[in-house]
Amino acid sequence: MKHAATALAIGLSCYSALATAGDSYSYTCLHGGDTRIIDVIYLQRESPVPCEVRYTKKGSVESEEPLWNASYTIGFCEEKAENFMKQQEEWGWACQKNEPAEPVQLPEDSEIPEPVQLPEL
Repeated sequence: MKHAATALAIGLSCYSALATAGDSYSYTCLHGGDTRIIDVIYLQRESPVPCEVRYTKKGSVESEEPLWNASYTIGFCEEKAENFMKQQEEWGWACQKNEPAEPVQLPEDSEIPEPVQLPEL
């Protein structure tokens, strides 16, 4: 029992280290003049959940829609995004994984108050 609890704790810490808000990423898929973007968005710092998978169509018609989300199941968003990217490739799209170009702005970031400047004495 003790070994199982230790193994679980190690496994969860590894997952936490693998996916954080700053690690949000996307797949870009191209076909003809159209682009499809599959985003994996982590919604909390230092945590792989909650997360969302968003799908953006760019081309003749532009739209963005959430496809999946998870509040508790680690790895759910990553698996869904990868499977959907593979499905896009089966349909003839050329896809590649992109790392984020800029830091992710989280809802919790707007809750941080501005620092107060104290007058010099």
